[in-house]
Amino acid sequence: MDFRDFEILQVLFEEKNIKKAADRLFLSQPAVTYRIHQLEKDLDIPILIRGNKGVQFTLQGEFLVESTKRLLDERDTMIEQVQNMADDVQGTLRLGVSNNFAISKFPPIIASFNKAFPKVKIQLKTGLGIEIMKLLEEGEIHIGIESAGHKWSEKKVLIDRSKICLISKEKITWNDLPSQNMISIATPSIKKVFTNWWPSMFKRVPSITMETDYVETCKRMVINGLGVAFVPAFSLEPNDPLHILELSDISKEEYRMESWMNYRESTVELSVVREFITFMKDRI
Repeated sequence: MDFRDFEILQVLFEEKNIKKAADRLFLSQPAVTYRIHQLEKDLDIPILIRGNKGVQFTLQGEFLVESTKRLLDERDTMIEQVQNMADDVQGTLRLGVSNNFAISKFPPIIASFNKAFPKVKIQLKTGLGIEIMKLLEEGEIHIGIESAGHKWSEKKVLIDRSKICLISKEKITWNDLPSQNMISIATPSIKKVFTNWWPSMFKRVPSITMETDYVETCKRMVINGLGVAFVPAFSLEPNDPLHILELSDISKEEYRMESWMNYRESTVELSVVREFITFMKDRI
């Protein structure tokens, strides 16, 4: 029984499917099945219950998964601390980034950091902001970047403020808005536009016909003529076939989408975390 077996158990527990687990682990299905059989034989316990729709873990199997996860976490912590002793900045940096920021803003940032610190290995997870903050709470990542301003009791640094723009397939004016179908993005900044700015401009309530968590999905809907939308400026490319109006052009208050970097003070002891935080602050 070794760390590779531990990793197989973790992935299989997440997927509940041998084929999917094998694909993630870059192993064949027979190889995964063989390793599990060997564990069951060595430990003399049943680990899996196999069915037509996948696998379920026995009580002993679930205990084994929970125990091996702690061992894997301890291994990772040990490796991080040992690598942190080196003169060069090296080791693994575990980042979580909300989907919209990850797609539109993050690639050139991480490329620049990678060029500056080539010995640092990046483990990146993406998801909704609330999912990223959950990963941070559970210690799965060192740093969480999100654009919803979720509450966080430790370090929180503002790293970006992007203007909010109105996008449409055809050219329109602000006065045309009440007659347009609206596509809304489920973020606090965009919701604030509809709850604060809109009522100050129009008596008619907005006709919100669609709502999505993803800016890219919203843009595609607009490009296909399904409505108009408010989006952060960082999501727009020069070649997007869209008409763009900046909300700040007519509003007394500048509406912005803010993006935040969240982390624990204790993780700054790791050189990879410390250098990334410094790198991000220097970009502000």
